[in-house]
Amino acid sequence: MIAISKKKHTTLSILVFILWIILINYYISTQKNQRLSIINQYPTSKQTQFIGTLTYHHKNKVIITIKEGFQIRGFLPKKHTYKLQLGDTVSINGSYTKPSIASNPGQHNKLTYALYHKKLGTIAIKTIKTIKKGSPFNTHYMCFKVKEYIIKQHQKSMTNPHASIYSALIFGENYSELDHKYKQLFKKAGLIHAIVVSGSQVSLVLGLCHIILNGLGLYRHYQLIILIPISIFFYILTGGGESVLRAILMAKLMFILKFGFGYKSSPLHVISLTALIMFLIDPFIIYKMGAILSFLATFSLVFGTDIVQKKLPHQLPKIIKNILSIGMAPWLFTTPLLILKFHSLPLGSLISNILLINIIEIIVLLGFTATCLGIICFPLAFLIHQVSWLCIQIIIIVSNEVSSLPLSDIPINHHNLNTCLFLLATWLVFKTNYTLKTKTYSCIGLILIGMNIYYFQYHRTAIITHLDIGQGDATLIKTNQLTCLIDTGPPYDKRLGSITYNVLLPALRYYGIRQLDLLIITHFDKDHAGNLKSLLANIPIKTILHNGNLINYLNKHKLTIPKNTHEETVCNQNELNYKTLQFKFLNPCQHPHQTNKNNQSLVFKLSKHPYSILFTGDIEEQTEYTLLKNNLPDLKSTLLKVGHHGSKTSTNKLFLKSIKPQQSIISAGKNNRYNHPHSSVISRLKHYGKIWRTDQTGAIIIKLSKTLSIQSFLN
Repeated sequence: MIAISKKKHTTLSILVFILWIILINYYISTQKNQRLSIINQYPTSKQTQFIGTLTYHHKNKVIITIKEGFQIRGFLPKKHTYKLQLGDTVSINGSYTKPSIASNPGQHNKLTYALYHKKLGTIAIKTIKTIKKGSPFNTHYMCFKVKEYIIKQHQKSMTNPHASIYSALIFGENYSELDHKYKQLFKKAGLIHAIVVSGSQVSLVLGLCHIILNGLGLYRHYQLIILIPISIFFYILTGGGESVLRAILMAKLMFILKFGFGYKSSPLHVISLTALIMFLIDPFIIYKMGAILSFLATFSLVFGTDIVQKKLPHQLPKIIKNILSIGMAPWLFTTPLLILKFHSLPLGSLISNILLINIIEIIVLLGFTATCLGIICFPLAFLIHQVSWLCIQIIIIVSNEVSSLPLSDIPINHHNLNTCLFLLATWLVFKTNYTLKTKTYSCIGLILIGMNIYYFQYHRTAIITHLDIGQGDATLIKTNQLTCLIDTGPPYDKRLGSITYNVLLPALRYYGIRQLDLLIITHFDKDHAGNLKSLLANIPIKTILHNGNLINYLNKHKLTIPKNTHEETVCNQNELNYKTLQFKFLNPCQHPHQTNKNNQSLVFKLSKHPYSILFTGDIEEQTEYTLLKNNLPDLKSTLLKVGHHGSKTSTNKLFLKSIKPQQSIISAGKNNRYNHPHSSVISRLKHYGKIWRTDQTGAIIIKLSKTLSIQSFLN
């Protein structure tokens, strides 16, 4: 009877669990549809209106929260004269851009993020009108004033960038004016979590407050009454976030359970209860990377540090073991997710966190104490701030050294399998009793498996990706022998944002590319060479091939190329061979006087037997006729990369007849102001097979091996 009863109980538990999963899935699906319908209520246009509460304002950036709880980020004109106060109800009007889906490999999906976080996108504000003045005592306004004072105090104590980094480390980077250069530095060094206020900063600040209240002899029940409003204020002050909420909830739950109910709770119970409360507040939290990483890091510090310590050499002093385990455990727990989601193995992050985690904690404690002390006695606070300045200088030096290491951030291709290999290696090292020799050989074997998978993925295969970069050109080529980028696209696109950081670098990381063997720039218009500067700063480039105008471009923009980057002018009959891949350049070596930039474009044929692609840059009819005259036998190609984004000045009938492409590719911006591609060009191309367009289907991915396959990213 007891066995039957237990069996029934188990069956009932399983059924309840399945029912719960079904209900949650239904709720989330319904909410997604509702949120999507709210986003679709607002048309993408130059005259879209929003009404809501002003919850953030810094320089020309504002955030408006509308009735449905959605937020829209707005940008005021740089020289605006609007007098705004947080808490005001305002009406804004301007050019609105909806969150867009990812249209390139590795690109962040803005629409998915918007659905999970209730974001509406961005708006370039033309007019803003205050409908109702907010109270000067509203929480957002008070927090803004406090933070304004804090920033002024930090800037009085030290110069930028140290002052901005200081404010960011303690209170987050929302108001810190942290330079983009240093954001990228911390990102490369694996310290970006330090400037986006995380649970660790909150725990340190609340712990310090708890010690002070204990020192004052305040009864613990009264401490809770004081700490709860402090927590809420700090949450709003830092801009909130899942990791901050998680840390506050955990601290308060432990306090209430221990001193309110006299219940000695285990860390696992507190973590589980915190996760449940956060899930009930917002079920979409299961999709939020910040929350997932925060819980993984917390779980690792509670349960992982002891495991790591036991595996460290016994000869090491205890303090060294503590430092190593606190740095290694969160890295081991969060890295599989980083490989899976961001296609990256952050070895530099491991080094940075081991070396700097304690220094960052010292800065947070000193900074918070000194900032509060500065209200009463600034000279004393100034002295403490100087100690923090020294710590920040150490962080900058270490970050620069770590980010310059060859393997500080390894792009990972074939993400799912490599995540499994990493988890297997971690299990072998920390959860088995094999000898050190066996563990070493096993890990080397797993690394070799990962490398071979990467190699065979491109064995006798070329992947050519025509990226969707808006109105411009950028094509990525990957084989086992070559990594090549043809053109860099424009610096910015309204829909995509920064092309370097939102499209090019994520695509390179997605394909596991750490350096470019070739950068081919067809010509130096902004929509083809606009990201040369930022690429040189972010990824090693071995060789730049160009049309002879590189030096003029570098001088005009006051740029220099690294000493180890070779540059070469290429023109008619120059050839490059990379095993089965061949580049043959067809553009004239000399141009008539006053030839425009477009007609000076490189033209080349990329061949992998038996297929070929003709790249034509932005050439117009003038150069097309020159090519027909001088290079007629070389023009015939399997595919055509259509010239000048499908402009009516290019792709004439005779030129097409000579190429005889089976299919063609057009790179153009969605709803671009030039109306590219032109209808007459489309009419001519229809006689030559399928037309692929980045403005309609996102990136176009071509796979050349024994067969030819083409697919669009959005299909």
